[in-house]
Amino acid sequence: MQLRYGILLASLSLLITGCATMSKDECQMADWQAVGFEDGAAGKDLGYMGRRREACAKHGVQLNTGAYRSGRDEGLGLFCTELRGFAEGRSGENYNGVCPADLEGLFLRGYEAGQDIFVAHNAVKELEATIHDLELEREHILDDITEMSALIVLDETSRDERVILLADIARLKIRHTELGIEINDLLFALGQRQAEYQDVLASSSYH
Repeated sequence: MQLRYGILLASLSLLITGCATMSKDECQMADWQAVGFEDGAAGKDLGYMGRRREACAKHGVQLNTGAYRSGRDEGLGLFCTELRGFAEGRSGENYNGVCPADLEGLFLRGYEAGQDIFVAHNAVKELEATIHDLELEREHILDDITEMSALIVLDETSRDERVILLADIARLKIRHTELGIEINDLLFALGQRQAEYQDVLASSSYH
């Protein structure tokens, strides 16, 4: 089939990926039906065609709108599936409403199921990152307390400086305790989020 040959040609010769910028050679060699197919299979909206048109117009090359649209429609048939929708949702990708009405229902069913997993997993990751940052802060506080304690016992440290250091150490110890309480609360919340994430995974019909 000519379209399949065109797709291979576009993939090997033009190396068109996710970017609408096209060189003069790419514009001149383009099989627009194949280019449209690739964009459709990648879920690109029609605005992408406009950007390709502008890119090639700069090189004096006109995009074949009919061929591009025909290829894009066929490519959307590969993109607008339930499993692809699930993969897009689980990856946290945005859906731009590119699927035709007869395919969009199935795509969205998969997309929403994937998005549920993405949201649950992201909640776990955000809590883990927050806990990690707070634990680092606690470690830095302990390092600061150790350094200040060492300064206090130095002969050259004045009485006034010792008073200030002791006050700073007391303040840091309070902060260290507060962080410990906050981390414990977050660890409890993390356990809940992890359980919710596992529930979403277990209830998914896409595994």
